[in-house]
Amino acid sequence: MSTKNKFYGFKNQQYETEELKSDETTSSDESYVKWMEERIVALANNSTPWNRDGELQLQDINMGFFKGNKKYIRKIGNLLVKHKFLDISVTIWDHCHNTDVKKEQYLNAPAYELMKDILWKYSDLCTNFCEAAFQQEKAVERCMREFSMQENAVENLKSDHHKYFVKATLIFLHNILCLCNDNRTLIRRNHGIQRILQYHESDSPMIKAQAMLVLAYCVDEKENEQIFAESGVISFIVELLKTAMYSPGHSTDTYSFTVVELLVGLSKLALNDNNKVSIVKAGILPLLLVTLGEDFSAKEHVVAMNCLWTLSFHENIKSQIKEEPGLLKVVHQFAEKADALGKKMKRSCDGIVFNVEGSYTNLNDETKETNGNEPYIMLSYQWNVQPTILELRTKLKESGYNVWMDVDNMEGSILSAMAAAIENASVVVIAMTEKYKNSNACRTESEYSYKLRKPIIPLMLEPKYKPDGWLGAFLGMKLYFDITDKDWKETKFDNLLHHITLKMEVEPTSKTTTEVVSAEQGSNKSTNLLRNWTKDEVASWAKESGIENLVPILSSFDGQALEGLSKMLKRSPDVYYTRIQTELSLNFIQMLQFTSALKSL
Repeated sequence: MSTKNKFYGFKNQQYETEELKSDETTSSDESYVKWMEERIVALANNSTPWNRDGELQLQDINMGFFKGNKKYIRKIGNLLVKHKFLDISVTIWDHCHNTDVKKEQYLNAPAYELMKDILWKYSDLCTNFCEAAFQQEKAVERCMREFSMQENAVENLKSDHHKYFVKATLIFLHNILCLCNDNRTLIRRNHGIQRILQYHESDSPMIKAQAMLVLAYCVDEKENEQIFAESGVISFIVELLKTAMYSPGHSTDTYSFTVVELLVGLSKLALNDNNKVSIVKAGILPLLLVTLGEDFSAKEHVVAMNCLWTLSFHENIKSQIKEEPGLLKVVHQFAEKADALGKKMKRSCDGIVFNVEGSYTNLNDETKETNGNEPYIMLSYQWNVQPTILELRTKLKESGYNVWMDVDNMEGSILSAMAAAIENASVVVIAMTEKYKNSNACRTESEYSYKLRKPIIPLMLEPKYKPDGWLGAFLGMKLYFDITDKDWKETKFDNLLHHITLKMEVEPTSKTTTEVVSAEQGSNKSTNLLRNWTKDEVASWAKESGIENLVPILSSFDGQALEGLSKMLKRSPDVYYTRIQTELSLNFIQMLQFTSALKSL
């Protein structure tokens, strides 16, 4: 089998080989697993895994991928993690790229090619393997190093054999991102985005498409717009999706992308609101309708519905979804049987209806009395930070407050519980991270809280993260509390509690909380006076402070807004300077003048 056929055949074989469709395990599979572990152990004990014995051991592991079903393959993947195959791959990589070895000799090294095959094959199905790549780091770092080598520059990729190695590396990176998105932090290091972006100019459509799908998982909002706005990549990926949908096994023969992979990639791109428009313009809506039909699998239904949910957050697209013949009807049909299809499908169906039709009332009947008549705080967060949020819940309860979070209250309709929780909450606390921003469920919670004009207190739970996209716009001028430090309970909680108390409609019964509030209020009498300033008083202050040239810019400011800026300057100066530069459009001299006047308050 040629290198090209071997590469393209892998993905399609998932659908053509009956063993890979079944999760049944046979006794022969178990025997083969034991034999495979012996081969993996032998390779791990081989100090020169690039020699002939190592090649044979690698070949057995590589061919083992096609011997059994998915459950069997995952067992082999777990054994590769157990016996540190990623470390072995780094050893082979370092040997083959050694400066003492003839340049580009690695392209003809069987051990190097087999190592690459194993990386992308087992990373396609084994979550543990992808998580281990994130923990180990070195294998990903070596892959990224390849993209900075002169011989791998776009203009130097001449032969199919050479292109194969670049494609294999990109597919490995794509796989580990699909199953463990934390790997994006490793890929972004040392100008990783620019390194991969060069392959947008490749004459190989496969390399170009794979590079763009990898970037879809890795770019931030600013990079997203710069890369995808005018590049034509989105239209290209939508065309690939159309090809895959009507191909045997729902996988493109030429490019080896499945419908699921392409829809997930488009969903990642759609997290950027400008990309939403481009994706719909490229014709995604009728394709999603087809993908939700009977000829497609349950997994394809789930990712298609999630893609539609992501698109439905854009105001202009809501009307287009309504106007697409039959689309909302299918969403409602799935919603009626979503309980049998799992939480992911139910959440997506409800989310689309919630966004497009504004159907709140019917969703809330079953959980209308979320916490009785007692005032409470709702905690909105993404699952990865749950340990910290559980600690916060404990501290708030100890301070005399009722608290709602989904670990306790998610019953029946997930969206129904969320909507009822927000409607009846006195305060909504949102835990900001990049994963929060990228979560449709979290965006729904935030936007519904804003729509109902609920008091909102943002928390920062990810070091160095600067809210962007819809979350940055949502945050606006709001003061947030950074609780990324390990000692936040000792150093930050009292101040946070004070602000929560100010926003609650009634005082808590806890003596501890009352004492904290009294102490804070007693030391902020001057601040209370500032908070009561009118817009005219702010304008007078600006004139008296020698910044009368800024009066037009501050025309919408009252005392409360000015107080918020003053606190932001003291607690988060980096955020303060970014905000006044971008949102007030102040030049450098104006920033200095305004900041000096603000400090004098």
